[in-house]
Amino acid sequence: MRRIFLFDSVTPSLWDDFSAHIDTLCNIFPATFASWHINRMCEYLHSTIIAGANAILPARTVGNDHTPKLPKDLETLLQHYRFLNHVLHSIRLLRKHPHTFSSSHDRKWSIYLVRLNHIYCLYKSIFSPIPVLPITLSFCRTDNFQQIFATLSHTSKLLRGLHLLKEKEFQDFSIKSHIESRDHNFDTDISSFINSALSRSRRRIILDRIFIDHPTAPQLLTDPKNISDAVVDHFQNTITIKSTPPAHILALPDRWRSEYSPMDSVSPNIYSSLLSHPSLEEWLATVASMPNGKALGLSMITYEMLKHLGLTTNSLLLTLI
Repeated sequence: MRRIFLFDSVTPSLWDDFSAHIDTLCNIFPATFASWHINRMCEYLHSTIIAGANAILPARTVGNDHTPKLPKDLETLLQHYRFLNHVLHSIRLLRKHPHTFSSSHDRKWSIYLVRLNHIYCLYKSIFSPIPVLPITLSFCRTDNFQQIFATLSHTSKLLRGLHLLKEKEFQDFSIKSHIESRDHNFDTDISSFINSALSRSRRRIILDRIFIDHPTAPQLLTDPKNISDAVVDHFQNTITIKSTPPAHILALPDRWRSEYSPMDSVSPNIYSSLLSHPSLEEWLATVASMPNGKALGLSMITYEMLKHLGLTTNSLLLTLI
């Protein structure tokens, strides 16, 4: 069993709580932290971030072979909800900094408006009545974008409620289907029942054909004996392993020597700053550019968590880097 975090259910205020909580946990002096061994630094930051995530972020426990699959309508609803929050965030920034408004906001709004109206039509059953959005954001400057912000905030809450409802229905349906499948396997296929109960899956590669790309006599092998012999021959004779690498680049064949030789068109100074320490701004920009929704590794720390770390934690993390 393993624990997964439900990032789609995390609100901006919850991310703020996560950031503040981890900064509170990182109560070590930077100079003391810098004096530690790198392994101790890693363990300290890892345990702190995971502790903060477990304390603040919603999560659930799943089997080891869990693969999240959503029906198309639920996935579409989730995409619309994320898009709406993106638009809402831009309006929130305009409310805080109205002097930054420019014609580019109106151009973007004209694109957003098409999709927003599509969302209202698609889920019109939850909107009563369907709100009328302004054609241009310039009209919203009179009240400092208050009305449009309130409208989109209400829309976001309704979509989130619909998403949670649909997700719960899908989860209930999935649980019922898996229970019925296990009951059926218990009666008809006890091996599958045991594998399912233990979250155990068999992973293997089936090699049922081999194409030998010979210049004069190409062959397609389908007989298991011939396939086995061809595989053994390939690894024994085709893939040769040299005990020692070439002593110098000049010892390589001409074909590979040209590939590994330095390129005259590339300056040798391009690597001069390669080992320079990154600044905090560079680190934050790099983390911000990382995609969301990626599979996490053994550390259980995701890009979403790194993007919402506080200044204190990021400073310690930069010391480690």
